[in-house]
Amino acid sequence: MIHCAIRIDDSRWQDWLPALAASQRLDGFECDAGNFNSQAFVNAVTKHNLHCLHARDLLPGDSAAILTHAVEHDAMGALRRNLFDAMVYAAPAETAVFSLQLRLDRCAEADFPAQSLRLASFLQSLLDAPLDTPYAIAIQVRQPLPFPQSLEWQRAIAICGIANSSRIGLCLHFHPDDFTAAPRLEPTKLLAECADKIHAICFHYNPLAGETLFDDEQQEWAALLMQQNYSGLVTFCPEVNASSNPADLCEDAESWADFYRAS
Repeated sequence: MIHCAIRIDDSRWQDWLPALAASQRLDGFECDAGNFNSQAFVNAVTKHNLHCLHARDLLPGDSAAILTHAVEHDAMGALRRNLFDAMVYAAPAETAVFSLQLRLDRCAEADFPAQSLRLASFLQSLLDAPLDTPYAIAIQVRQPLPFPQSLEWQRAIAICGIANSSRIGLCLHFHPDDFTAAPRLEPTKLLAECADKIHAICFHYNPLAGETLFDDEQQEWAALLMQQNYSGLVTFCPEVNASSNPADLCEDAESWADFYRAS
């Protein structure tokens, strides 16, 4: 079964959570993992009986660089304990996927073989968090690529192969409107390469600039994912500001979520 969520505005969660609770056809929400450091946020999520399907940026800010240098066992252990704490804070929301940005393009070509082993081992260690509900760990990747020479995509897939766990995979951030300056990657080709590794697909669009997700494209994605027996997450990620109406955006997301529930 495919579960559908919407990304909430982390700075306006007080407005977004009630709107999401009023929706009928979304399974939960996506937010920054750092939100769970706020007890008020956790209390509100619990009050509205909501589920955080995807907590992104488990490694906050630029701290992914720590992984490149934290070669000592003690340093890696301390980092893992900090991430476990963040995951435990999110436990009341029954978070299904924790994703993190590994800044894979920053690693020199000659250093990547050793770095990939280290990163795969580190991701494997995150599977031992003391949580009562099942969860997966996902490496954030982007399509189209961040820049033409980016190696992020193949490096993330390589790390997943080394980690060799069904609970370690990819979180695909898909930006349909950014393909105007890049060759469009067809969903069939993309899924043929990595469907078995994807745990979450995040569709980005900017209503503030008049962008939307087109029904026919969402129907195509839904049909292809169902053919692949995909059981991960689909998240709708609008760009928002203080004037955005959460109820309206949830309503749009519900209409697309229906495609992923069609038999």
